[in-house]
This record gives sequence, C-alpha cells and structure tokens, in this order.
Amino acid sequence: MIDITGIDLIEFVKKTYELSSPQGLGFLHAKDGGLTDEEAKSFINKKGDISISMDYVHGRACKMNVLRKEGRLEIRDTWYDHTDSQLNKLLAHFNIKREGEGEHGCACNCEDCREKRGEPRQRITDFLDMTGISLDPKKNN
Repeated sequence: MIDITGIDLIEFVKKTYELSSPQGLGFLHAKDGGLTDEEAKSFINKKGDISISMDYVHGRACKMNVLRKEGRLEIRDTWYDHTDSQLNKLLAHFNIKREGEGEHGCACNCEDCREKRGEPRQRITDFLDMTGISLDPKKNN
C-alpha cells in the first residue's frame, strides 16, 4: 500500500481522471477536458473505510480507490488497467516516492503486461471491425 495522507484529494481525483483513458465502449461516454472541482468532490467520502471510489468516469477507466485506515489514506501499489508509468506520474504529481515496483498478476491487462506477453495493442477500432459497428450512426441502421 502507498500512503497518500495529506494530499489535496480534489486534485488527486482530477489527476486520476486526467491519466485515465476511455476503454471498451467507454468512448461513447468520453468527454474532452478534465473534471471540475465540483465533479471531483462527488467522489470523495468523508466517512467510512473508502475515502475515494472511482470506476468508470465519463467513459474513462479510472479504477482508483483510496482506503482510510486508522486515520491514514492509502492506495494500492498497482493501478488496475493502468501502467506503472501512469501510477508513477500520479504519485510524482504529489511528490510521493514509490517504494519499488508494483506487483502485476498473470491476469493483469495493463498495456505494459500485454506488451511483455507479446500481445498486440488493443484498439477500439479492432472491436468495431469485429462487430460491424460504425462510428457513423447513419451506417448502423
């Protein structure tokens, strides 16, 4: 776990969103630009064991949880569906140093792990080609 106690949580939510990309059919809900402060605040819980819970936000797979333990705020040392590089960028933005590299399991689907396994990069256009769906709504009738 990585201790993030004391950082600006609104800024953390906004940076998490910024570093995340639409996945799958998330491109249908994607929007340009970042989150407003008000949007970011909606992901912050003042009570309970989970301080922040972000899954898909405007189509982007944010996949971030901030856990509250004994007055401290922590995140996992891996970021689901994100690269180690993305997690390092997030932490560096808040001047947090990461101890070692995170553990990825054999089922990890982040771009780094897929590349190490020799798998091709997945693109939404590949999915659309397989299903026959067009980005042009007029062609989907």
